[in-house]
Amino acid sequence: MIDNPEDLKEKALEFKTELKKQQIELPIGDEDYAFRVSGIGAKSVKIEKYIKYEDIFEAIESGNENGLEAIIKKFIEDYEDEE
Repeated sequence: MIDNPEDLKEKALEFKTELKKQQIELPIGDEDYAFRVSGIGAKSVKIEKYIKYEDIFEAIESGNENGLEAIIKKFIEDYEDEE
């Protein structure tokens, strides 16, 4: 078990190529979402997922009101320009 950031970073950098071929499954609401590992660096790990606008509405219309799609929709709806 790794118990400090430096050892975690060393292992991530050692297996950078292999780790970037993996996906991370994260539970959000009632669903599990697969995120792609798009970057492994000296300071952080970058994960990403593309969510289509159509998928946002399909998920919400099918009753998934606590999932990633609903979070993204609310994030966009609630945004106000700071001017």
